[in-house]
Amino acid sequence: MADLLSGFSGALVGFILALVGGGGSVLAVPLLVYGVGVTSTHVAIGTSALAVSASALANLLGHARAGRVKWRCGLVFAAAVVTGALLEVLNMDHNGID
Repeated sequence: MADLLSGFSGALVGFILALVGGGGSVLAVPLLVYGVGVTSTHVAIGTSALAVSASALANLLGHARAGRVKWRCGLVFAAAVVTGALLEVLNMDHNGID
């Protein structure tokens, strides 16, 4: 039953995203926690992030094959995001935040 509910939740999120064009994790995490019954919010967030990453990678490959990817811009953006994430992890560790 949980597999069926998970599939339905994923389809619902996909349908809504097709209508409004973004915000999948905002919809997927509550559906995983309250609808599917995932007990850990960390697991729900990680699951949602994995799904978003897989979708982004699939779309990147198609755009890369068509020559529509600005690699330099993407690498600069990725470096900024990774740096910010690492700094926040260090900040949280320094302040004892789990």
